[in-house]
Amino acid sequence: MKTKITFYKNRNHFTKTISERMLTKRIFSVLLGIIMMFGFSIKTKAQSTLVVPNSNEGSAFIGPFGNAARQLQFIIDDSLLTSLLGKNLTSISFRLPASTADAWPATALTMAAFDIYLSNSVEPANRQLDFAANVVGTQTKVRSGSLPIAAGALTVGSNPNDFSFKITFSSAWQYNGGNLLIEVRHSGTGISSRSVHAVSTSSAGYGTLYSALWQSTGNVNQGNFIYVEITADGQLGASSVKVGASPVIYPNPVKDTMYVKSDKEYTSYSIYNMTGQMIASEKASGKSPMNVARLPVGQYLLKLTDKSGNTEVTQFIKK
Repeated sequence: MKTKITFYKNRNHFTKTISERMLTKRIFSVLLGIIMMFGFSIKTKAQSTLVVPNSNEGSAFIGPFGNAARQLQFIIDDSLLTSLLGKNLTSISFRLPASTADAWPATALTMAAFDIYLSNSVEPANRQLDFAANVVGTQTKVRSGSLPIAAGALTVGSNPNDFSFKITFSSAWQYNGGNLLIEVRHSGTGISSRSVHAVSTSSAGYGTLYSALWQSTGNVNQGNFIYVEITADGQLGASSVKVGASPVIYPNPVKDTMYVKSDKEYTSYSIYNMTGQMIASEKASGKSPMNVARLPVGQYLLKLTDKSGNTEVTQFIKK
């Protein structure tokens, strides 16, 4: 089965000072020189994650995994998001309350629709019970379609429990500062609802650092703020770089379909241009081939991510 590379149109840019831009370009040029001169790959550590809020309150809320259709908004103050500045947000995840006895779901299920939108937002203190009024700028749909959930995907046994099931975006979205709004619109599980770990509306940070609202069939309501883990993937850089043997990519140069020969099984691919900007990203299954026919002719970097979150970057040419 071929893996189709999805090209996305989010062209937001992180505003940097001239000196920062020059430093980034210099670092990237050095890394490119290593790859081009020796044919090595760059290996980086796992993607960065941020949990909001950074606490462990014992509340719960029925939201993303409710049995009926729901629309939810999570509003997060920019003071909690500094570690994500300039990075591409690639997934979100929720966890079960520590009091939950069994992993969920008991059997595999598929939610018919699970759409995610990202944008900037109003201040948490200015949140209204009106979805549209809380959006600042343009909302970008980063995920759409059905959501399969394997049996036991959300695990138990810890306090707090792990964020064990990632909901991956089909297109990355760069966070460039400001308050963040995550909006989820889903069709429901079709079975009984599953509560997830949350912060109550009486929390010290609720209404100042974060806020939430939801709607099912009736009015829009205030809701507990669900603990959310945000995964981010920064622009290709020099963090935690280790040079090693490159995975074999063939054919190279490539016209339409490209393959990777490696002992590892990769779970996603990302393609960067030679300035370090991500231009395509897609989940992968095992060692399936990649269709790169839509790429313009030129040189690119391919980043391969394995199931542990470790990455390798190597160069290829599109002809």
